Amino acid sequence: MLSVRHLTKTYPNGKKGLQDVSFTAAPGTVTAVIGPSGAGKTTLLRSLNRLITPEQGTVTLGDQELRGADAQALRQARRQIGMIFQDYNLIEPLSALENVLQGCLGQKRLLPGVLGLYTKAETSHALALLDEVGLRAYAAQKTRDLSGGQKQRVGIARALMQDPKVLLCDEPIASLDPQSTRTVMTIIADLAKARNLIVVMNLHQVGIAREFADHIVGVNAGRIVFDDNAAALTELAAAAIYEKEATALA
Repeated sequence: MLSVRHLTKTYPNGKKGLQDVSFTAAPGTVTAVIGPSGAGKTTLLRSLNRLITPEQGTVTLGDQELRGADAQALRQARRQIGMIFQDYNLIEPLSALENVLQGCLGQKRLLPGVLGLYTKAETSHALALLDEVGLRAYAAQKTRDLSGGQKQRVGIARALMQDPKVLLCDEPIASLDPQSTRTVMTIIADLAKARNLIVVMNLHQVGIAREFADHIVGVNAGRIVFDDNAAALTELAAAAIYEKEATALA
C-alpha cells in the first residue's frame, strides 16, 4: 500500500503547491490524479519519490516512510519506484533494448553500469519486457526512429526493468494520438493487475481517467477535492473538480 498523509508543500514565492493532501493507492490498481493546470498534480507526483520534498506530512510505501528517509534509505526505496515521463526521457541514439537495459543501472555496480556491461540474464529480461509491451521486433531499432507511442512503451519496459512495486506516470499520454493513447493506457492498466503494481498517474483527460483508472483523486489549488472510485466520477463531480474555487466532494 502507498499511503500519503497530510502532505504540505510551499514554494519560495509563497505559493501553496500542496495543502494537507492525504490518500492511499492499493496494489493492483491505477490511481489517476486529475485537475486543472497548476492544481498541484506534478508537485504531488514528484513528492511521492521525493524529487520534491514537502515540508510536512508522510509518504509511506509498505513499512518505509520516504519523506524523512536518509540518503541510503531513499536510494533503496527509489529502486521500488519506476517512473514514466511525458517526454519519454529516453536516450535517442540508443536502441530500444539499450534503453530498457538502462532500467537496471540502479542495481548494478558502478563500473559495469558506466561501461554498459549487461549480463545475459539482464538482456534476456529486457527482451522479454519489450515483448510484453509489443515491441520485441523493434529491439535493435534506434529510439529516435520510433513513434511517440512506441517510445512510451519503451519507457514502460525500462521502468519495469527495475522490478518496481510502484509506477509513477507523469502525463504519460499527453503527446500521443488517440490510438497510441489507448494502447499505452491498456498496457499500464493490464500491468497493474498482472504484476500487482501500485500505479499513480497524472492525467488531463477525464474520460480516459474514468475508463482506465480504478481510483480517482481530484486536485484543485493544491487540495484534494475528490477521492473515490472511478465509477463515482459523474459529469457533475468532474466539472466541480475543475471549478476555479473547488470545494471537497469526498
